[in-house]
Amino acid sequence: MATEIYFVRHGESLDNVAGVTFDQMDVNEEGFLDNPLSELGERQATAAAEWLGARVRADAVFSSGLTRADMTAAPIAEAYSLEVQLLPELREVEVEKDTIGKIEIENTLSRTLYELPGGKKLRNFMFELGALGAFSVWATAGLKGFEPVEDLKARARYCLDTLAARPEKRIVAVAHNFFLGALLLELIEADPLNFLPAPKPIGLLPNCSVTCVLAHPPRFRLRYAGRKTSSLT
Repeated sequence: MATEIYFVRHGESLDNVAGVTFDQMDVNEEGFLDNPLSELGERQATAAAEWLGARVRADAVFSSGLTRADMTAAPIAEAYSLEVQLLPELREVEVEKDTIGKIEIENTLSRTLYELPGGKKLRNFMFELGALGAFSVWATAGLKGFEPVEDLKARARYCLDTLAARPEKRIVAVAHNFFLGALLLELIEADPLNFLPAPKPIGLLPNCSVTCVLAHPPRFRLRYAGRKTSSLT
């Protein structure tokens, strides 16, 4: 019997919200952004828990351990009366401390756009376009200060193998956008047929969307990717 793994991207976090100044955000001791969910992100997490609860009889819930993922996993686990389990390899792409300064610049520019007529819509479009562009460059050529794509794909493979070896047969795992993009690349590399249900382009999945993988080692089949769990996404 195959194991069903439901990978959930975390809800909207404070670093996704241009109205929040950089000094209001949380940077952990390792120098990485580790922000909580925004108010919208909390509603998205609740909606994702309701969506999954109505469709999936999950036996286990895992999280990367970063705050935004833990906050997303909490209502999902509560819906199943389960405890959230930690799987650190689900964490987002690692970024060197010096790269944080570039994120601060983007935050300042975004808040400036918010003050212009129609600026919020323009900022969100630019943010998504920038995220897709950054992922594409990172996946093909690498980005200075970012964890190499092959390392993140290896982490994704480790998570697939680890979760597939669990005794539970329906597992929810809360992860992050670049991680999920690397996961999709790894699945497609292992089996080109996984390209068909993958989103086009790969690199930007909606907050709290669900990506389902059917695991029957050594085969992993992508059932669907980036499925929205509510209109809030």
